[in-house]
Amino acid sequence: MPAGYFRNYIANPFDAPGISLLELLNFTTDHLQRMTAANPTLFAARIAATNTALAAVGNTATDDATKLALRKARKLAKENFLAALPKSAGKIALTVEAKFGEGSPEFVECFPQGRTAYSKTADDQIATLLQTLLNGLSNHQAALGTQVLTDAGALLSGWMAVYTPSETASGAKSTTQAAKNSARAALQLELFKNLLTIALNFAGHPEQLDVYMQQSLLEDHPAAASPTPAPVPTPPGP
Repeated sequence: MPAGYFRNYIANPFDAPGISLLELLNFTTDHLQRMTAANPTLFAARIAATNTALAAVGNTATDDATKLALRKARKLAKENFLAALPKSAGKIALTVEAKFGEGSPEFVECFPQGRTAYSKTADDQIATLLQTLLNGLSNHQAALGTQVLTDAGALLSGWMAVYTPSETASGAKSTTQAAKNSARAALQLELFKNLLTIALNFAGHPEQLDVYMQQSLLEDHPAAASPTPAPVPTPPGP
């Protein structure tokens, strides 16, 4: 084993100088989409932290391309969270049903609008829906255990992270290069923490990284070579 080999695992690869800001934003957009779609409960805290760091980059952005990338990231994160929400809430519903029965007062307390509410409720009412679920589960924690309470809390915090516009700053706010650099460094650190969290949860299974991160988005791709022009035919002689 080469000397210093272990140091590679605690060096932040997102600090590489060859990664442009737009590459970093495109990667983050895709990464947030993947985390939210694949496992919003497990990564709720990381999704929230990454969105906060992404918002800070947005607050210091001055060019249209960066702002567009940030808007795209927020929209995709919200859409993918909503797509995964019925399944995540459904798992909690199965636990409550198994303990009390679907027609029980306890089930209705947790799911007053039934399971289908998680696929048809308007965005501005989802936080209330999840808070109601969390309150109901808290009232019956002794019977249900702590895991469903933890899962419901993660869903609520995860939703707020993708729904709240992250306190977007006014376009008139002046920013310095130091502020931009600081915001970018914070985002790079959160992405590194995400990488370490994935490694912690899927130790020994490096193929799982592809589910959550697309490294190629951070790599420079050479431009395609221009096709060789066809030879100009020699005009016929007289």
